[in-house]
Amino acid sequence: MTPSAHRSEVVLSARSAVRASLSLALLAVLAACGVPPETRVQTRAAGQRDRVLLREEIRADCMKEKGFKFVAFVSSYLNPIRRDTEEVRARESGDYLAMRRFREKYGFGVFSLYAYPQEFGNPTVKTDAPLNPNLSIQGALSRTQREAYRAADDACHRRAIKEITGKDVDSFFDQVEQANALIERRVSLEIDGDPRLVRLGAAMGNCLRGKGYAVDSTEPSALAQRGGNVFHAEENSLGEKVPDALRSEDMPKDAVYAPDLTPDQARPYLAREIRAALDDLECGKRFYPSHEPAYGKIQREAYLEFGLYEGL
Repeated sequence: MTPSAHRSEVVLSARSAVRASLSLALLAVLAACGVPPETRVQTRAAGQRDRVLLREEIRADCMKEKGFKFVAFVSSYLNPIRRDTEEVRARESGDYLAMRRFREKYGFGVFSLYAYPQEFGNPTVKTDAPLNPNLSIQGALSRTQREAYRAADDACHRRAIKEITGKDVDSFFDQVEQANALIERRVSLEIDGDPRLVRLGAAMGNCLRGKGYAVDSTEPSALAQRGGNVFHAEENSLGEKVPDALRSEDMPKDAVYAPDLTPDQARPYLAREIRAALDDLECGKRFYPSHEPAYGKIQREAYLEFGLYEGL
């Protein structure tokens, strides 16, 4: 696969790489029953999949009003980092054995995207999951038509998020950034301000330094992200910066194309990542059971507030 084969794929941080899915199932039912958009928030169930469906139905209605075809589509694809399994719930509770099982194979979850592209849902490879039909719709458009389509979709995305959450967002990127800003504010108060986590973080930092790892800060939030950030930085260094001429206004200025790595090429990187992730876990045996549930609660509540339901 050459870099040109996936020019549209951009690497974002692990905390903000929530992939927007799109969906079809209830569109015909709602149209047939004549349910007005303003009542749908009250009449739909509150489950995660229902929320995603509702958002995509609103987008589809809006795009139709603007003269564009848009299919409401919710992917049912599952991968190892989904939150709806017992194993993942154990891992996110800070359970040592569950975290170890994950890290023994996937490390921090960075280069595993390339070493296990199908398992992790790497968008540059084919999976058994049905393709988002809206990609084909856009692919059939001219460049001018595609720009108009995307502008309309941004407006419809804003409408959907406003209707469901009451939040004003400029785009999907802005939606993610606002949610992350809320997470950072709460983490600063509730995690970095927790005396017990501060003590546990100091002990973990000393352990990591003893193993030869650079630890710039033992602040709990910095420590929890330290290992993953090291390998994300390496991942980004292997990619190519998105040229200004191709970068949309709402795309982060430091956005890069995903590196062009085959599974075989990714495995040496992943092997180093796994060793580092296991050392990190051993040093954090007492830290993670306190940190992970606290962080997970903050993240889930922020994603729910801003309508990032795929991240729940």
